[in-house]
Amino acid sequence: MQRLSIFFLFSMFFLQAFCATDSLSVVVAEEEYNAGYAAFKSEDYKKAVKLWKKAADKGNPNAQCNLGACYSKGLGVSKSDKKAFKWFKESALQGNDVAQCNVGLCYMNGNGVKQNLFTAVEWFIQSANQGNLIALTKLGDCYKEGDGIETDYREAVNCYADAACGGYAVAQNELADCFYSGIGVEQNLTEAFYWYGQAAAQGYVPSMRSIAICYENGEGTVQDKSKAVEFYIKAAGAGDVESQYYLADCYYTGSGVEQDYRMAFQWYTKAAKQEHSDALYMLAGCYYAGTGTKQNYKAAALYYGKAAKLGNLDAICQLAGCYYFGDGVYPDIDKSVELYDMAAEQGHAESQYYLAECYYNGYGVDQSYSIALAYYTLAAEQEYPAALNAVGWYTLHGLEVEQDSCTAVNLFTAAADMGHDEAQFNLGSCYYSGVCVEQDYLTAARWFIRAGEQGNVTAQHNLGVMYYKGQGVDRNYEESVKWYTKAANADYALAQYDLGVCYYYGMGVDVDKKEAVKWWKLAAEQGCEDAIKALKEMN
Repeated sequence: MQRLSIFFLFSMFFLQAFCATDSLSVVVAEEEYNAGYAAFKSEDYKKAVKLWKKAADKGNPNAQCNLGACYSKGLGVSKSDKKAFKWFKESALQGNDVAQCNVGLCYMNGNGVKQNLFTAVEWFIQSANQGNLIALTKLGDCYKEGDGIETDYREAVNCYADAACGGYAVAQNELADCFYSGIGVEQNLTEAFYWYGQAAAQGYVPSMRSIAICYENGEGTVQDKSKAVEFYIKAAGAGDVESQYYLADCYYTGSGVEQDYRMAFQWYTKAAKQEHSDALYMLAGCYYAGTGTKQNYKAAALYYGKAAKLGNLDAICQLAGCYYFGDGVYPDIDKSVELYDMAAEQGHAESQYYLAECYYNGYGVDQSYSIALAYYTLAAEQEYPAALNAVGWYTLHGLEVEQDSCTAVNLFTAAADMGHDEAQFNLGSCYYSGVCVEQDYLTAARWFIRAGEQGNVTAQHNLGVMYYKGQGVDRNYEESVKWYTKAANADYALAQYDLGVCYYYGMGVDVDKKEAVKWWKLAAEQGCEDAIKALKEMN
């Protein structure tokens, strides 16, 4: 809910009746009030305060209210919440609805007086009964939050609706929120869109952002992502940090606007300057990958750090990675583990997975397969694909858990369906060998292809073998060479050896013994026994 901050209103209109016994004094006070108002508009706040003080001492309620506002804001006078409250109260007791609202705000926030939510509500009611739209909206807030009065969502909606119909933008936005979420009224996205539109038309920034979201998602109106961008631009230009972040996302993904990483970078930067956690995280990612800006690991680590300090778990995880690899910071495996642990304990699945990897490999901690499994399991419970695959591997081999190949296949399948290439390879291997499933070379090949297209070198090599032998696919030496080459170029020794065989015998390529020797030498350097033997036989 958009709440008013500690914000006090100036009374700019005369009351038609107020307590005063000396008619001449009343006239003088009115003239002093008007002169003070003119000075205030000219930004001569000291003069305005001086004149309003004279009028206030004579009992002018508008001058008293405005004098209170000057004390509350420190305009033309030293800021003093106590003096502000004193003058608001003086004016409020004479029936000034603006002052009554301000007295309510003082009690609500404990400014110049001890906080008392019940008394705040009483003053809001007095002001609202005179038609003060801000007080009416604040009364709606009290009903909604149960501040000083029993929670009553329907009454909150009634207050918002009355103020909204009076044209008050904040109330229009609050009423829209109620329709949007179904609070105190039946959910109605069309009504929500209408009231957001009414407030946005008055330049109310939060409603501009909400209208943009409605257009982006097609809520209460026809989906129009370009319209969404228009409103994000308006709100972002007015300094709304959320809109700046959303606009950056639109440019980053090309949603409703032509994809433009440089513009995305600029808007992420604007939002990051306002300490927006997700914007800081995305800005760091731009620096890390060189997206929309020059690659700069040091800047990436800096902004990951800033987002991490704000509690952004994704940023903590990425910062841990920076310390692990020494990207933009000095390598520090202990710091890396500390950060992974910090995010993992807060339930961050990716950090749980990488912390498990540290325990599995003994990086920065004593090696422990059991602790690794515990963290893999936590991440898998959140359906983190790599963790599902890892738990599947543990289960397949009976490592720290009872061996269960069928459960392993189920876990591989879940991760593979999410696009995890290692799981796709493992699942393909299960079908290839008939592990808890009927042996099926065709299905194996399909999963190897999906993994191979993502760069999984083992799957690429296996595809080379299957095309070479015609297992699950038509025998095709050219296709075999294609997959061997992909894996061989990634320095996979078995693929290098098999590719050398293809060149040596002219299987799918022209005979080229020099090329064969080249690939066998590369494989032999990695200790491939078949390659070493082939080279010896040639000599």
